[in-house]
Amino acid sequence: MSSSKQEFLTFIIGKEEFAVEILRVQEIRGWVSPNPLPNVPPYVKGVVDLRGTVVPIIDLREKFKLKVSYDGTTVVIVVHVLTSQGERVVGLVVDAVSDVHQFDINNLQDPPDISNSMHSQYILGLTTIKDSQGQSSAAQMGTAEQNLSDKGRMVVVVDLDKLAADGLIDDIVANAENMPSGNG
Repeated sequence: MSSSKQEFLTFIIGKEEFAVEILRVQEIRGWVSPNPLPNVPPYVKGVVDLRGTVVPIIDLREKFKLKVSYDGTTVVIVVHVLTSQGERVVGLVVDAVSDVHQFDINNLQDPPDISNSMHSQYILGLTTIKDSQGQSSAAQMGTAEQNLSDKGRMVVVVDLDKLAADGLIDDIVANAENMPSGNG
């Protein structure tokens, strides 16, 4: 049963908390403006050269039609996604990184049929993170008291492969690889 528990990196976009599988995360980088690409959707910010690998940078905030601002907490989570052309490395722009949590993937709730804040097709499921105060004191309280203190926050678990499945990432990488490198 413990095999269904996996670790996830949680991150913040606006007032919402999201998560991706920690094993898919390569690194977390501070925001640096990428090299722009022509003829791509507005949420594709461009590409960066990460140790010889062309990495497309996708602003998840724009992709999910949420408010966008770039400040000191804006980060890029570099992740591995599976596309029709194999595994690719992609950078996801988010407001801030939160923490690492363990979720039971068999207990994820199905996404709602209608979502105003993002495309539900990219959601693996929903889960709740219990506040640390409720968890630490739960052993000292009775069941009734524990239920009253069981406050938590909803986390949207993102399906990275579905996010990449529309073929966009393959097109971005192919476009970037055909561009001249260097300053001219």
